[in-house]
Amino acid sequence: MIRLLVIGGSDAGISAALRAREKDPSAEVSVLLADEYPNYSICGLPFYLSGETPDHRQLAHRTAFEGIEILTNHRAVAVHPAAKTVDVTHRGVP
Repeated sequence: MIRLLVIGGSDAGISAALRAREKDPSAEVSVLLADEYPNYSICGLPFYLSGETPDHRQLAHRTAFEGIEILTNHRAVAVHPAAKTVDVTHRGVP
């Protein structure tokens, strides 16, 4: 079985995760996010900063993806390619 960890939930990270599941529906795919919002619209930041979009959570396109585990509030602190492991910290949300 293929297990894949994508570090980062921007458009590129989510696209990589979705493509991996498309190529192999049995793959275990997880996405590591430092914050709570996958697929965050960077292009929408000017609207948030101007006040036109008052709630920053509205900038998230989607927050769930079928067959993909989204790990929010997690940060990769070290990657060990030879061992195929990643050291991760988790920041609890109050």
